Amino acid sequence: MPLRLVLCFVACATLAHAATALAADVYPVPGSKYEMPDTQIAFRGIPASQLGSISVVGSKSGPHTGTVEADSDGAGGSWLPSKPFVAGETVRVSTGLDLTGAPQGTFSFQIAHFGHPFGAEKIPVAPAGTNGVQHFVSRADLTPASLKVSQDTAPASDGDIFVAPQFGPTENGPMILNSAGQLVWFHPVSLKENQLATDFRTQLLYGQPVLTWFQGTTGSGLGQGEGIVFNQQYQLQQVVKAADGLQMDLHEFLVTNTGQAYIIAVEPVWLPGVHRPVADGVVQEIDMKTGLLLWEWNALDHIPLSESLIYGPNVPGHIEDPYHLNSVSLTSDGNLLISSRNTSSVYKVDRDTGSVMWTLGGKRSSFKMGSGTSFALQHDAVAQPDGTITLFDDGAGPPRIHSASRAIRLSLNDYTMTATLVRQYTHSPSLLADFEGGEQLLGDGDVFIGWGQQPYISGFDSSGRQDFDAHFVSPTASYRAYRFQWTGSPPTNPAIGLRTSDNGTRTLYASWNGATDVSSWRALAGNSPGTLSAIATSPSKGFETAIAFTSGDSQYRLQALGSAGQVLATSAIAGAGPHVAIYGNSAFVSGSGGGALPVGCFAPKPCRIVATVSNGTTVLARSGAQSIGANQTGLVYYQLSGGARSALAKAHHMSVTTSVLDQVSHTTATVPDTLIAYSTSGSGPTRASSPVGPLSLLGRTDFVASGGSGGVLTSCSAATQCRAAMQLSSGGTVIASTGAETEGPRSAGYFSFQLNAAGEQMLAKAPGHQLGVSVAFGGSGIASTGTIALVPYS
Repeated sequence: MPLRLVLCFVACATLAHAATALAADVYPVPGSKYEMPDTQIAFRGIPASQLGSISVVGSKSGPHTGTVEADSDGAGGSWLPSKPFVAGETVRVSTGLDLTGAPQGTFSFQIAHFGHPFGAEKIPVAPAGTNGVQHFVSRADLTPASLKVSQDTAPASDGDIFVAPQFGPTENGPMILNSAGQLVWFHPVSLKENQLATDFRTQLLYGQPVLTWFQGTTGSGLGQGEGIVFNQQYQLQQVVKAADGLQMDLHEFLVTNTGQAYIIAVEPVWLPGVHRPVADGVVQEIDMKTGLLLWEWNALDHIPLSESLIYGPNVPGHIEDPYHLNSVSLTSDGNLLISSRNTSSVYKVDRDTGSVMWTLGGKRSSFKMGSGTSFALQHDAVAQPDGTITLFDDGAGPPRIHSASRAIRLSLNDYTMTATLVRQYTHSPSLLADFEGGEQLLGDGDVFIGWGQQPYISGFDSSGRQDFDAHFVSPTASYRAYRFQWTGSPPTNPAIGLRTSDNGTRTLYASWNGATDVSSWRALAGNSPGTLSAIATSPSKGFETAIAFTSGDSQYRLQALGSAGQVLATSAIAGAGPHVAIYGNSAFVSGSGGGALPVGCFAPKPCRIVATVSNGTTVLARSGAQSIGANQTGLVYYQLSGGARSALAKAHHMSVTTSVLDQVSHTTATVPDTLIAYSTSGSGPTRASSPVGPLSLLGRTDFVASGGSGGVLTSCSAATQCRAAMQLSSGGTVIASTGAETEGPRSAGYFSFQLNAAGEQMLAKAPGHQLGVSVAFGGSGIASTGTIALVPYS
């Protein structure tokens, strides 16, 4: 056959194949040497329906059958083997496709000798120390690490703080805090099961913000777990797993809006002449809807072991970890940026071929490293939209290379192949992180930095000035730290807690884990679900809001209110039994030793109250049983012993402990108290009370300190608070008037006043130190009046 005919035959056949074969990318890439027995063969760039015939033959296991499953975007599919491949064999794949790296459609890859998965190690637990853990009455099950903010001049637009304590002290887990360090949301992860969470942040998925994090165990600094996705209602939306029989590593969980997840996995393999497993770093792109592999890259196939700074027989440990991949970022041209801690290098990887396009840093940098650009043992290398690269430069080792860790931003010139330092950020005082850390570039030019193993997080403004600093109170750490704007709506009801203090007052505790739209809390009280009414409203104060009150009601609940006062959600009902209360922390005692104690009876039956006044183990006074009506307040009278009366007369003030016992309900209340001596002579003026509405005078004698300040003891019998203004007059002369003051529902307390000059003169000249005064209250539904005696004391 003439030569030209032979050449024509070959060329025409090649052209015919090219004209009919469909082009696609394939993973594993042709020629890869370190694949897993459960490897799937992923084709991208062609619909699964057009893949055609696929022949797969193992050199040891023989022909394989499999099924094809389509990717969710319709742009590819995976051939899934019916049985695993065999370690050490070569797998030959034949197709009718034009494949990247195999234009004739036939290629092969090798199955590695797979080592045992790295076992989970016990997570070290940081000591709690003093205030190292947060506690909440309404959510006693949550005990997250405490964060103390020491500097905060950053703009509110920087958003909430996203961290995930990983050394306890009592619980690990993803945590959102506001700029003041107050908890917004916490999802506990069990330390008992050696679980931790890393890379916690919010990302955009299918147009909606979601919460994402890695959750699993760790061993040798590497993770074995899965990616968790929660929606804005804090509900599990998806679990993402590594493909090919691997487990997801803790170092990266990058999600795209269109539903792809970029993760790192670690493949333990045996290499010839190496007497312990070698950790091959694997980057995978996962189709989040199907779980199928879309793209894969193995470090052992593309980075020589000689580039590692931490590899060889003299490196301690039960594994070899030459790469320790710790971040994946997408570049503007569609390729990938991969950080390898143990080579101190960042690699730009060609998405189509998997080849390394350039290396930044390390032993074989493609760039000339300009002044201040050299980094070591880095984390979180991110390609920014303007072409710069940000990363956290640990430098601590082992081996120790730098004296302080920092975050840096680098500019790369692809023509001169030089790297230039744009800016660096260091903590004051300096910190040295042995591992972990990250740098986030915020939209306004601010930078947020998590200092990894060091328990600090910091913010810097666009000029490089530090404007935020906080640290965990205990020496725990967060793998990375972020700031984002976040809105969350929990599907659960708010939580309610109820405590009765020693003095008998009650406090409701309100919280709603993850709620971001609560402006205030309304407390409701009553004796049955149908009779609950509002008794108090309080602005929301961080994660848990405390609302103190006095009430004899047996049932309580809370309403979370929005900015317009609308009810967002309502808590369950908290029940309470009978109790007694002591009002105030001071008692006035006459020269004869007689004193009176304001007491509330919050019980379904009248109380029989016995009061005891003591100093240490010495009883100074004990009253007989005195009756106070159910859900009412009253005065309990007692008489000091002779010795106590003499001691008080000399000292004028005496610190004591006062307690009351209800002999019916067997409840008690105790307060630290101060006895204050006063003296009068004569019978004094006439006393009387004419209550109109729920507010009335509780005492008939009230007291004024030197300087003219005093208080009128009152009782509010309403189920809601009593609010009124007060006016005092004597002989037709107004001697004091107040603005509106408030007394709590079914409680007692003082309406405070300040005598004017005329009033002070009248009191000073009053016969027997007793000034007759008319009292008038005015308010909604209140028009009470009465006459009392004002008595001075010092």
